[in-house]
Amino acid sequence: MDTTQKILTHIKKSKGGLTADLLERELGFSRQYIVRLLARLISQGEIHRRGKTRAAKYYPGKATNEIRHLELIKERQSLSEYAVFEEVIRRMQLNAQLNKNSLTIFDYAFTEMLNNAIDHSQSKKVWINVKIDHANITFIIKDLGIGAIESIKRGFKINDDFLALEHVFKGKQTTAKEAHSGQGIFFTSKAVDTYKIATSGMEFIVDNIKGDEFLRDIRQRKGTTVTCIIRINTRRKIKDVFDKYTGDDYEFNRNIVKINLSKHKRLMSRSEAKRLLLGLDEYTVLDFNFKNVDEVGQGFCDEIFRVYANRNPDKLLSYHGASDVVRYMIERSRK
Repeated sequence: MDTTQKILTHIKKSKGGLTADLLERELGFSRQYIVRLLARLISQGEIHRRGKTRAAKYYPGKATNEIRHLELIKERQSLSEYAVFEEVIRRMQLNAQLNKNSLTIFDYAFTEMLNNAIDHSQSKKVWINVKIDHANITFIIKDLGIGAIESIKRGFKINDDFLALEHVFKGKQTTAKEAHSGQGIFFTSKAVDTYKIATSGMEFIVDNIKGDEFLRDIRQRKGTTVTCIIRINTRRKIKDVFDKYTGDDYEFNRNIVKINLSKHKRLMSRSEAKRLLLGLDEYTVLDFNFKNVDEVGQGFCDEIFRVYANRNPDKLLSYHGASDVVRYMIERSRK
C-alpha cells in the first residue's frame, strides 16, 4: 500500500476527521509531503477539507455543498463589486479553502478588476468565472465594452496601441481621477502569481513566479478579459507588494518602467524617450528595464539620463537588464 492509499485509509477510518499534523505523526513523513498528497486527494474528489491552516481536518469524499467552479453573468449597471465578491466567497466557501495571504490578495485583485470593468468598460454585462483546484484559485473577468486600450487612447489622446498598453502599467494613469487612483492594475499585476490582460488584439502576461513578462498577439478585438491566478497557500503578502513601491511617507512613488512592451529592439530618438516618460512625473524613483533592447540611440539616452534627470534633480533614476552596448550609451549620456 503506497502512502496516498495509507492516508486515504486513515481518513476513512476516522470518525471526526484527521489533521495533517496527526497524519504526519502516524505515518512518519514530513508535513509538507503529507499536505501535497492531501491536496492531490482533494483534487481527485477522494477527500475534502474543513477549516483553515493547521487546524484544518480532512474527511472522506467530496463536501456536499462545495463549489469548485462558479460562473456568473451580471448586469453592469449599478453592480457592486463587493457584493459579487461576497457572493463568490459565500458560495465557494473560500474562507475555508484559501490561506490568509491568498484570501487577502484575492479580495484586492478581484474587487479592483471587477470595479474597472464596472466603471470603465461601458459593457452591458460582465462575465465572471472563478475556479479553484488543489494548488490555485483563478478568476476571469470579461466585458464586451470599449476595451482598456481604447479607453486609455481616448482619455489620454494616444494613437498607438502599444503606447497605451505601456500607459496602463505605469500606475497612477486613469481616465476617471475622481473615482480612481490609477493604481489598481499596477498593484494587482504585482500581487497575484500570474496576471493576464487581453484587449485590442493583444495579451500582456505578467508571471511573478518566473519573474517574466511578455506580450503576444491574439484574436480578441472587443472588450477586455483579465485573468488572475493565485496560489491558495501563497506566502506572498500584499503589504510587502505595496511596501516595495511605497516611500517613507506612504506615497506610491516607485515604479519599474517597462520599455520593451512595444516590441521595438531599437530605441533611438528623443521622441521615443519623451513618449516613455509620459505620465511619470509623479514618481520619485524610476528603474528602467532594458531587457530585450538591443540598441539605443544617443538622443534617446540623452533625453532620459541627462535632460530629464537635470530637470528633475529630486528623482532617483536607475536601470537594469542592459547589454554592454546599451550600458555604454547610457553611461556616455550621463557623463
